[in-house]
Amino acid sequence: MSGVRATGDWDGTGLAHEGFAFGTDQELVERVVPFAVEGLSRGEPVLVVAGERVRTLLAQELGRDVGRLAAFTAADTWWQGGHRTLHAYDRDLRALHAVAPHWRLAAEPTWLARDDGQEWSRFEAVANRCYASLPYYSLCLHDRRRLPASVLDAVARTHPLTWGGSAPVPEPAYEDPERFLRSVHPAWSPRPARATVAALTTPREARRAVSAAALDWWPARAGEVVQAAHELVVNALRVAAFAEVSSWTDGDRLVVEVADSGPGLPDETLGYVPPPDGPDGARGMWLAWSLADDAAVDSHPAGTAIRLFFHR
Repeated sequence: MSGVRATGDWDGTGLAHEGFAFGTDQELVERVVPFAVEGLSRGEPVLVVAGERVRTLLAQELGRDVGRLAAFTAADTWWQGGHRTLHAYDRDLRALHAVAPHWRLAAEPTWLARDDGQEWSRFEAVANRCYASLPYYSLCLHDRRRLPASVLDAVARTHPLTWGGSAPVPEPAYEDPERFLRSVHPAWSPRPARATVAALTTPREARRAVSAAALDWWPARAGEVVQAAHELVVNALRVAAFAEVSSWTDGDRLVVEVADSGPGLPDETLGYVPPPDGPDGARGMWLAWSLADDAAVDSHPAGTAIRLFFHR
């Protein structure tokens, strides 16, 4: 297609993150093929990770150029659950960054069509912050025929760019990552009167208190509950003299809340950001989030409260 600028003004020095929602096979081909061909002509590694139908269409159009792609992979082999998938994705990105000055990725997160995969929208939001300095163009493919309206709405809110017909343009619905996360976290309601509450000064005390609640609720998940709460208490005691730990059941969920009177979180996205390698990496919130089924944050300059939700 003449006049198409597949990556617009992207200069290869940082992240460009586009959400492309297509309704026909032709729309897909006309967007992705120029994107891949342009990258190959510039000597950039081009990676394609997509469902079977998308890969079949692209293979037909690209012909022998498929063999020049740095990756041409089935998307379903990537999904390991939100945190595990992002951890593997992060590892691959860092490895690629070590050998390539810039690259481009066309990826179809097929798991967004599944109930257990829709949390990926949160990681898409956080990517705009934690990968801002990585030099790649991420073209995220979303089939309007397969995805519910709520997922497509999240696509617009988590991608700074959309396709304008001949070049990428700013997406007007895009939101700051923290604002998006707050909108999709479980609603924050007052702690119920029946909750068990304790002010604790050591992680050991927290493990003992949370273990009792978890064993009474569902012993099979006691280890996960205790470990997740332990991580948050360690963080809380770094900024306050004590941590207030509470727990209660809400239907088939156990809720564990860890609160402190510290200065507030510097970044509410930390639970979704892969920790850096090495012993000094800040892993507490990441580990707690990965063990729980959901989480919510209430943070301000007078303190922070984090709730973890565990399902039976």
